[in-house]
Amino acid sequence: MTEFTPKQVAYYGQLQDAAPDVLSDGRLSLAAAELALGEVADGVVVTDCSGRICYSNPLMSELCGNVVGLLPGQMLRESLPLYDDAGAPLELDLSVSASANQEIPERREMRANIRREDGVLLEVSVQINCLRDGINLDGFVLILRHTSEARRISSRLSWQSSHDVLTRLPNRQTFELALQQLLNSEADPLQHHILLYLDVYQFKIVNDTLGYSAGDALLVALAKILSCCLGQGDLLGRVGSDEFALLLKDCTLEEAKRIVTRLREAVNGFVFRWEDSETRPALSIGAVSVDRRAPPASQLLASANDACGAARDQGRNRVKFFGDSRKALEKRRESTWLTEIHAAIREDRLLLYRQPVVALRDKNRVHHYEVLVRMLGRDGDVISPGLFLPAAERYGMIDEVDRWVIHNIFRYMALEQSSGSGGFHYAINISGISLGDEQFADFVLRELTEAGVAPSRVQFEITETSAINNLDRALVFIHKLRAAGCSFALDDFGRGASSLAYLRQLPVDYLKIDGSFVRNMLDDEIDSAMVSTIDHLAKRMGICTIAEFAETPELLEKLRIMGVDFAQGFGIAAASCLPEISGPRPSPSSVN
Repeated sequence: MTEFTPKQVAYYGQLQDAAPDVLSDGRLSLAAAELALGEVADGVVVTDCSGRICYSNPLMSELCGNVVGLLPGQMLRESLPLYDDAGAPLELDLSVSASANQEIPERREMRANIRREDGVLLEVSVQINCLRDGINLDGFVLILRHTSEARRISSRLSWQSSHDVLTRLPNRQTFELALQQLLNSEADPLQHHILLYLDVYQFKIVNDTLGYSAGDALLVALAKILSCCLGQGDLLGRVGSDEFALLLKDCTLEEAKRIVTRLREAVNGFVFRWEDSETRPALSIGAVSVDRRAPPASQLLASANDACGAARDQGRNRVKFFGDSRKALEKRRESTWLTEIHAAIREDRLLLYRQPVVALRDKNRVHHYEVLVRMLGRDGDVISPGLFLPAAERYGMIDEVDRWVIHNIFRYMALEQSSGSGGFHYAINISGISLGDEQFADFVLRELTEAGVAPSRVQFEITETSAINNLDRALVFIHKLRAAGCSFALDDFGRGASSLAYLRQLPVDYLKIDGSFVRNMLDDEIDSAMVSTIDHLAKRMGICTIAEFAETPELLEKLRIMGVDFAQGFGIAAASCLPEISGPRPSPSSVN
């Protein structure tokens, strides 16, 4: 494994002081160094003596204004041209001769401007540090910092909005944008690329049985393994909970097959160890061709996903290559999922689960439960919602699932009510399609009345994206159901760029702070500040806050001290099937 000495790491924000436990025998592993470098709000580049790039941290992509940043193996002076205030080029030549080693200053600084890919000149300070092994020069570390502290924080936030904070890979939106930019570029018309869609086999088992922390660790490890298989210019992104996409630029089908073999072998040779368990993950891979005749990026990703689904249907560790076959893939996927979801509803094979939301100021007392839906497969296995709900949304069936959930949870709540316990309060997720249905509010009110459930026990969760995309209908729905006595929560708050602009228009009772901010707030000051800011804003508006992904006692305590009202997550309890209630059921239910 490549290693940095502690002296080298000192240039990366004094990591020894921040995490002394990772040091061993005076040396630091590359993984630990990269973890530290990913958290700083400055761009960091490591080069060899000739100025060839060995490493650059994720923030360099934000400084350069692109997705990839600086790639190892390139010359720094070619990859990162600098300019003075007048726009004239500045010389940054790090190449030196061995005889000149002693004449190089240990540290020097300069002011410069980076010309981003969008044409904007960005003013930075550049600190150049020598790396030495005794008297011999090993290379250089450059630290590029915005001259404005506010701009530094802004860059960090911008990077976080375009990247997955767990794996530090581009997120789906950014990957799709980069893919579309490639399609729009005036490149050689004969140039050919390959898009791979990768699904991690065994991830859901790890996540459900060992916990979210184990699932996160598995994804981080796989992201590192996959990154090591990339060529220059290739782009890897995390596009789903356990899904990656890989764009192989200027690549033939035969070359792609060799790369896929290398990817599978690398993952097959990896054993994931967590506590006393061992897991051997594998990949299902779908591939599609990308050339000047290719459809838009979103359709390409969908085609690659469908090809991956075809590979997954054949068993673990399979690969499916498709050319221009999107229609055939869609037909296969459509017939499979449409038939399965329809059958599950007809045969009462959807399952209702619940996860508690606790009051942090009241000794973690259960305040209400969030209702979740699963599918019981024909083989008796419980199918994760991440597999069938996206398909239901894509093919316009999610409203049928919503109506099934509404009907069955209201009857379950009525049974709870009649059992003498009074019954819990439940939060029910509503899709954007149902939110835009003019008849859906009346359906909900009719079901409430028929079941005899007190509306005050019912809360509806809508995502900020679906609310904003269906703003007029969302307002009608919210006002109708609130007038009846129901409450509302805005889910995944903070993920979208328009959250604050629309919050005033949405009369909600709860804000669910997006879990991507919550889960890392103990280790990330910016995430912690985001949670605190959202909570403070909500309090000023008279809205209660719910923190998602509360996974440890330490995190719960931090949220409690911060003043967040409620929390849910693996640190409290995982989702579980609705418990049985004795007595006759008002109507068939799938809680068995």
